[in-house]
Amino acid sequence: MPDTSHGDPARSALVKLRPAKVRSALRRRWFERRVPRIRLREISGLEDLGTPYGGWTVPCDLIESSWTCYLVGAGGDVNFDLELVRRFGVTVRCFDAVADFVTSANEEAGEEPRFSAHHAAIALRDGPLTMQASHDQQSQSVSAAGLYDGSRSVVLPGRTLPSLMAEFGDRQIDLFKLDVEGSEYEIVPTLDLAALGVKVFSTQLHHTGSVRQARGLISMLGEQGYEPVACRPVVKLTFVRRDLF
Repeated sequence: MPDTSHGDPARSALVKLRPAKVRSALRRRWFERRVPRIRLREISGLEDLGTPYGGWTVPCDLIESSWTCYLVGAGGDVNFDLELVRRFGVTVRCFDAVADFVTSANEEAGEEPRFSAHHAAIALRDGPLTMQASHDQQSQSVSAAGLYDGSRSVVLPGRTLPSLMAEFGDRQIDLFKLDVEGSEYEIVPTLDLAALGVKVFSTQLHHTGSVRQARGLISMLGEQGYEPVACRPVVKLTFVRRDLF
């Protein structure tokens, strides 16, 4: 079949993409268009903290200096994490599966005693966890849920949330951010957020799940007593425990 894309750069680029990658891109766009169509509970004090890329929307009126925050999935941007510390005086424990991200996070924080970054991938059990490396050679991101279009894998340390809390002597988590590249559909249903003391919960929903699965997860959180109050682009949702309204 002749290449009829000659002379059309955009179409030519599309032809060069693998069919699986095209399907994934289309699915992601559909997912990111449909899932945010949910009703958000109105609440005062919502603010965007951090950068446009790595930031989250949180209810600043609720946050107190006594809070302990677990921020899972630092990536290469901990501006949100550090802004929480510097603005509210909270304790932040940051976790990432990629060792280089952890090193850079601790370097950026400097001597800040209320911040620490740790090398761990949140998992259903403690032990080695096989994760898929990103297909983008410029990215170090990893996923245990098949988020990327690639076959290379790495083995990283997996830790459960209760195990980490026991290690640090934390009885509760007040603010919990979970960005685990598609594994949220497996991990969140196993957590009793209210029992953990979580007041504010933020997570990014990925297209590794269907629109129906995403909405099911939101509904499940509602049954646990958490209502969505904010949604940033790429489906970064923030929930607040209902008794705090």
